[in-house]
Amino acid sequence: MRRFFWMLLACAAMAQTPNLSVTSGVASSMGAEWTRISVRGEPQNAWLTLQCLKTAEGAKQADLFFETAASPAFWMPHDRAATEPPLHSVRLSLTFDAYKPLRREWIEVRDNQFLYARPGLHSSNTEPVAFYVKFMGSTTTATVFKDRDTSWSFPTQPLLKAMAAQPLCQP
Repeated sequence: MRRFFWMLLACAAMAQTPNLSVTSGVASSMGAEWTRISVRGEPQNAWLTLQCLKTAEGAKQADLFFETAASPAFWMPHDRAATEPPLHSVRLSLTFDAYKPLRREWIEVRDNQFLYARPGLHSSNTEPVAFYVKFMGSTTTATVFKDRDTSWSFPTQPLLKAMAAQPLCQP
């Protein structure tokens, strides 16, 4: 764990602006390369993050996070042990500009940090993260709704522009 923390601190920050954060590194414990692209939303305490991961075996995957925090946090996926308690699942709505809101399952990996649940037996979601990235290309804003009175909006174009510059995030 200590070595992983050092690798995380030693990673090169590729772009840091008040509303955009791009970081990359290698998780020494898993041998996985990762890139995280985070864009700050409105209100200012929220981040939408696309995490691109390439495993040691060469498989690529993308994760989408929503979090309410002062700065985007890091979460490295891992194989959960049978003794670990299950993560809490919540349903949040996600919409792009004038599209109909999509109510989907998200997993609360930390307090106020939610990971879009990948499709599969453990999840009722049917669309992978790549499905939402396609929507972002034709819109300017993504909005996450917790309930009728609580929502956060994020600009999609800075996220996509940063994504296009990252080889790890290319299909």
